[in-house]
Amino acid sequence: MDKTTALDNVLQQAHVVQVGSVNGAGAGGEIPVDLSDPAESARLRMAMAVELLPGFRCMCLGDVRFEMFDRSGDRLAAVVLHHGVTLRWGQWESDAVLVDGRLLLAWLDGHGMPGPMRQFEAGRLILQCDFVIYPVEGLASRRW
Repeated sequence: MDKTTALDNVLQQAHVVQVGSVNGAGAGGEIPVDLSDPAESARLRMAMAVELLPGFRCMCLGDVRFEMFDRSGDRLAAVVLHHGVTLRWGQWESDAVLVDGRLLLAWLDGHGMPGPMRQFEAGRLILQCDFVIYPVEGLASRRW
């Protein structure tokens, strides 16, 4: 089995996903999402689609935790979103790059967790406003 599709195989079996902030700072606690509706399941599967496993592991604990459970309530997997662009799962040797991290951020926003999208957008604005990237030299220079 291709490692980039392994998570999708687990998601196909999931009946419920429990979503919560890794640091516990998210308002409202954990959010359960019923995946018994095939359309809802398909949206999450598309949002969590993985493009590649580059051999990189982020040093932080992550932002959002997804715990997938089957119909009997047994946990199938726990996956953590990092910075809106990668996922960490214990079955992979590295973090996995999402095909489109914005899809997962939008999915979270639509299920009552707007913080990750806001944080991602704020980070993008800071990078656009505060840094000039010089790709040839590989250097970043702060604008004053």
